[in-house]
Parts: sequence; structure tokens; C-alpha cells
Amino acid sequence: MKTILVLILAFPSLVAAAGEDCPGVRSLAVEAACREACGTRLMYDMCMDALRDKFEPDPSRPVVVTAYAVLAAQRARSSYGATVDAASGLLRGSLGRDERAAYEACIEEYIYADLSMYRVANDMLPSCRFGGLVEEYMKGVTYMEGCRDRLMRLPASPLYAMNLVDRNKELLAYSLGQLLGI
Repeated sequence: MKTILVLILAFPSLVAAAGEDCPGVRSLAVEAACREACGTRLMYDMCMDALRDKFEPDPSRPVVVTAYAVLAAQRARSSYGATVDAASGLLRGSLGRDERAAYEACIEEYIYADLSMYRVANDMLPSCRFGGLVEEYMKGVTYMEGCRDRLMRLPASPLYAMNLVDRNKELLAYSLGQLLGI
């Protein structure tokens, strides 16, 4: 299982130019995309931070929405690695049975969430295959929430805050994906 996880998390992924020519996909400036995709100030701020890292926030420079969706999915994936590393480190220590079971289950759920976001960022979006995107995004959210539910049953897990950030990044990816009309 560790070998599969390392291969998944280590696989390089870049914002692909492919998918930018998808028929019917509109272009928006960074601020407009974040305003439209996000319903809360927290998500809007997260969106602006994520997109400004790669794209010029100039309102006169719209970018095809597919590129935003790819970047958000990739950022969600990259965040998973730190959480899995932290969980693996905790598993090397002295833990109670419930903690050990929760962290092992979380690692497995993170592997599945990563596979879903890999399909979104590296296959579905770049090839303009939007059918099934909602399901892939929701799989990722479900896996993050499954881990969260396990962590909430523990006295005080250091992974809880990391998982919350990961879940928010997953939701941001989904929200930007919705701009594609899925």
C-alpha cells in the first residue's frame, strides 16, 4: 500500500494546456471565477490565493475555466501528501487501537481521494470529458469526510486541522469545476 501511495503522490502533474480548447467553456478573470464559484468569504479567499499563484489576477486577462479547475484539483492532491505523511509518522509512534485504526483508514481514504482527483486533473479535464466529473469530485469529498468523521471520534487528533484544509481544497476544486456547467 505504501508503494502505491508513494507512486500516486510523487507523480508529477502540471496544468495542461490541453482542455483549454474545450467547446463551450468560457473564460473568466481570477476574481470573477472565485466570486462566482465560492459562496463564503473563506472559500473566496482560498480561491484567490490558489489562483493568484499561477494566474495573473488582472480583470482584463480572463483565463479558460478549465485551467482553473485543473489547478484546483492539483492543489488538492498536493495537500494530501502532507496529511498522509503526518498520519504515517503518527503510526510509527505509540498509539491506542482506535487512533491506529483511524489513521490507517484515513490513509486509505486519502489514496482513493487522490485517485479521484488524479482522474479529474490528468484525464477528464484535459481531454474535455466532463461527464462523470461531479461523481469524481464527490468521491473525493466523501473520502475526506470519512476521514474527518474518524478523526472527530478521537480525543484530539493533530490530523483534524489538516483534514479540514484538505476537505476545503477538495470543495474548492469542485466549486471551480462547477463553472464548467457540470
